[in-house]
Amino acid sequence: MSNKRVQIVSNPDIEFEEKLLFNQNVFHRLLTAEDIQEIINRVLNNDVEIINYSLRPYSNGKIGFLGSHQKLCITTKQRNEKKTFFFFAKIIPYDVPDQADYIIAKGIFNKEVTFYKEIIPILYENYQGERWSPNCYKIKDNYLVFEDLQKEGYTMRNKLFNEELTTAALATIARMHAASLMAEDRLPMPLIKIYPNAFEEKAFIWTGQTKEWIDAGVKAAVEIAKNLGLDSSLIPIVSPKIMEAIQVSAKKSNVISHGDLWANNLMFNNDKPPKCLLIDFQLLRYCPLAHDVSQLLYLCTSRSFRETREKDMLKHYYKVLCETLKTHQFSGQCPSWSELLQGIEEQRLGSLITAMLYFPTVLMDESLSAQIMSDSNGYSEYVFRDRTNIVINNMKRDLEYNNRITETIEELIEIAKRLNELPVPC
Repeated sequence: MSNKRVQIVSNPDIEFEEKLLFNQNVFHRLLTAEDIQEIINRVLNNDVEIINYSLRPYSNGKIGFLGSHQKLCITTKQRNEKKTFFFFAKIIPYDVPDQADYIIAKGIFNKEVTFYKEIIPILYENYQGERWSPNCYKIKDNYLVFEDLQKEGYTMRNKLFNEELTTAALATIARMHAASLMAEDRLPMPLIKIYPNAFEEKAFIWTGQTKEWIDAGVKAAVEIAKNLGLDSSLIPIVSPKIMEAIQVSAKKSNVISHGDLWANNLMFNNDKPPKCLLIDFQLLRYCPLAHDVSQLLYLCTSRSFRETREKDMLKHYYKVLCETLKTHQFSGQCPSWSELLQGIEEQRLGSLITAMLYFPTVLMDESLSAQIMSDSNGYSEYVFRDRTNIVINNMKRDLEYNNRITETIEELIEIAKRLNELPVPC
């Protein structure tokens, strides 16, 4: 077989064509013909002739912030019949050097590589329930190739979940947590002991560029609070408390935690009720059950929804968790309901701080975020130095963006006023 490299197909749209040509220069060395053949062999379980393959940006907008997202198209021929297969490729974003350098330096791509190469097989070994993650067909140090979930009927939804989407998401999280508990029931030691590097904290560390990213987020939140007439002095005081929420618990059941459950990291199909899959495990953690549950509720639902429906949502998660363990004849006991409730109270502050830091970026219109992130100077300024003006100006233009950031800052300051009364994660 020849060493033919990725071919970039043409597109009539000039701006999109420029992206395609740039990808040709940046990504053409990553996927060899042998890689493509291996991917197809894994899908079809037999050897077929590869006619052509192409790589192009998955979207004109920015759908994620820790990788370049590409659509891989492979055309095959077998018995004179041509067929095209589609895949989702996640690649270190060499097309934005500053972003690529940041991702490589943080080691977040390595975390996901280890997760899919080493940990996922363990979690699914004896698990027979509904899957909670996409199929991964090729794993390399600088890229991952997955099934194209859109071709399977899965899509990202509105960044503010309704009850139907929330219950579907919590059920999926419960199944992943159950798989984690079952895996550790078989293993001689906790997963964090076996794969410590996979769970090393990358999102919230008070050093280097990550500290600069946090400082820029706190600075923007302080200015927003001032504009709202709130006590902005509390924000820098409580922000470091996020570190308590992401720690391994000494008293509660710890599980594999996704750790990055904003809306674009969950995809849903059109079943009734919908099925949900989790994507992007680059900020993987090992935490109490409540960490993922609380994060989902605070990053994907409104304050009014939580105030009226939270307990029912927790009951739904807990029911699926216990039923999944029971179905698989788990030899241990399902963690107690009281443990979950206590964990949620301990995680509220950390989830609000996460939302405060995430929302200005992840809730932004995808075309605007793509514009910022694709420019090296704009990327560095926004991410590491000062995003205040961009965020405040966007709040004036986008009502939903404004509402969600506003209610997050308001609730964070309300809970910060009771800091001494809050339970500390343990």
